[in-house]
Amino acid sequence: MADWSGQDYSRVSGLQRSVAAESLAELVVDGSEWILDIGCGDGFLTAEIAARLPHGYIVGVDASPRMVATAVHRGPASPAGPVYVCADARRLPFSRSFDMVVSFNALHWVPQLGEALTAVAAVLRQHGRALIQMVCAGKRPSIESTAMQVAAAPRWSSSFAGFSTPFIHPDPVELSELADGCGLRVASMAVLDREWDFGTVEQFTAWCTVGSTSWTDRLPESDRAAFVDDLVAAYQPVTGRAGLLRFMQVRAELHL
Repeated sequence: MADWSGQDYSRVSGLQRSVAAESLAELVVDGSEWILDIGCGDGFLTAEIAARLPHGYIVGVDASPRMVATAVHRGPASPAGPVYVCADARRLPFSRSFDMVVSFNALHWVPQLGEALTAVAAVLRQHGRALIQMVCAGKRPSIESTAMQVAAAPRWSSSFAGFSTPFIHPDPVELSELADGCGLRVASMAVLDREWDFGTVEQFTAWCTVGSTSWTDRLPESDRAAFVDDLVAAYQPVTGRAGLLRFMQVRAELHL
C-alpha cells in the first residue's frame, strides 16, 4: 500500500473532508461509544469525531506511516482521544473493542475489500455498527481507472510490469454480498453521483499528484510530474472540462 504524505494530503484534501463532513452530519452517537476510524489519514476527521465523545474514545488507524505521523502531530489528544496506530485495514490489531467503525474515502484503496470487512466485523462488539463511505463503480471511467490506462500506455508500461490494481470500486450489489459474507448486515445504503470543481488545472493536478502515489512510487522522481500530467490530460474528456472531477460514492451503514 502507498505511503502517502500526510502533509501533502492536508493541503489538498478539501474534497475528502467535504464529503466526509456530510456523513459526519448524519453520524448519531450518544457520546459514550468507542469508535475506530479506518483510513484516518492526517487525523482531521478523527479529531472532529473525538470532540463528540465526552464519555467515549476514538482510535485512528492508517496503513501509511507518514499519514499517522502527521495525525500524531496534529495536536494533543483529549480524554476521548484520538490515539493513532499504523495498521493494515485487513489485519487490525484489536478484538471486539469498538461499538462503531467509521471509514471515509479509504477502503476503495484496499483491493482485498472482503478481508477488510472481515476485520471490521472482528473488532466490533455485539450489536456494533459500521459507517463506510467509499468510491464505487459508476457509468464513467474513474480517475483511478484512468491512471491504469495511462500506466499501460507505451511511454509508461515498462515501469508497471506486474503492477496490480491498487483500488476496488464495487457496485452496491457486490458490496452488499461482500458485507454479508463477512457477517455484516446492510442496514442502509445510498449511492451518490458526485462532482468537485477544483477550479483550475493546476489545483486538480496538485490533488492528482497526491492521489496517484500508488502509481508514481514506481517511477523515478524525475518522471512523476510527467505521469500526472498525462493522467490529467487523459481524464479531461471524461468530464469535458479541465479541473472537474466526477465520481460515484456509496455510503453504507453495516450492522454486526
